[in-house]
Amino acid sequence: MSLSFRQLYQEDFELYKAMETQLEEDYMLRVFDRLTSDGNALFGLFQDDMLIAVAGYTLFAGEFAMMGRLRSDSRYRKNGYGTLITEYIYNEAKRTSDIKWIGANTEKHNTAAQKVLQKLEVPHVTTLYAAQSEDFSTLTSGDGTSNWHRVESVEVKRKWIEETYLNPDFDKAVFPLEAYYPFPASPSLFTDDRLNDWICYENSDSTRVVFMWEEEKGKKYLHVVYPWSDFMTQPGFFDVVSKEFEESKRTNEVSSVWMDLTEVEAALLPETHPFDLPSPWMLHGHFVNNQSEDDNSPIENHAKTDEQSSDAALDESFNKASDLLADLEAEINELEQSVSGKQAELEQLQDRLDQMDSDI
Repeated sequence: MSLSFRQLYQEDFELYKAMETQLEEDYMLRVFDRLTSDGNALFGLFQDDMLIAVAGYTLFAGEFAMMGRLRSDSRYRKNGYGTLITEYIYNEAKRTSDIKWIGANTEKHNTAAQKVLQKLEVPHVTTLYAAQSEDFSTLTSGDGTSNWHRVESVEVKRKWIEETYLNPDFDKAVFPLEAYYPFPASPSLFTDDRLNDWICYENSDSTRVVFMWEEEKGKKYLHVVYPWSDFMTQPGFFDVVSKEFEESKRTNEVSSVWMDLTEVEAALLPETHPFDLPSPWMLHGHFVNNQSEDDNSPIENHAKTDEQSSDAALDESFNKASDLLADLEAEINELEQSVSGKQAELEQLQDRLDQMDSDI
């Protein structure tokens, strides 16, 4: 029995089809040809000539590799093959010169996948809810669209991206490029063609912006991206989202709105909010291939700041612990001296008792 790895291609479909994944509906059977071409790479783990596990990655913007599509044959599970194939594609991605970042997106309850990523030292980056809704009537005022005006200029859209996601001092450094696919903000994500396709609105005093675009992930969504966390207090925000959603439903049969919310933002929603909040997704990943220490990527700068804060907090904790240990040591010394004194008194009393016994 021997194990081997190799990349899979369209002609390997029958091998994949023969795997017993025990999935009731496996979308990979429908799109196997796409998963083995067009910026996708799928790899297989073989035992002799039997395909027993697969995994792969998709390349975004020519430099971001998102790992996933892990499948294993149920007859060969509990042998660590899932870890083996994931490690293999991770190393394959690292060896690809164009790839600058490697990551994976796992549901929060998928602790098994998270343990594999921990073994590969792929860190957690952020956690996002895929908030979806089909009705914003509880959040709209009915006359708030006048607070926002549409922006058509690509230059203005790019200015907003540079002032927010590409700004190292901005709070958010992860951009939700597609549903299920957020990435560290990088200039390569924001091509002129992409910006031109986005629907964009500014508020009346040009202090806030919202981006929207249509996409399909099994069903059609209007993807809404708002860079800040104050969406509940921005007059007319949900009015303009609802307006564009109704237009998209009428023209392109879009079925719902999709917004990526952090755990903090999800907690800001009112109890009567209209969003469906399924299990959140955890983004893991890091830059590879000789990324410079002076890299100006916002997420790298955020990570460095977080690391510095963590080091300072660790130093402070260490100093507090040292002080506590010193105080504890002093108390122990006092107790030892007190016990020694009591022991001496007991010995003296015992001597007196012994002397009394001898006198009697």
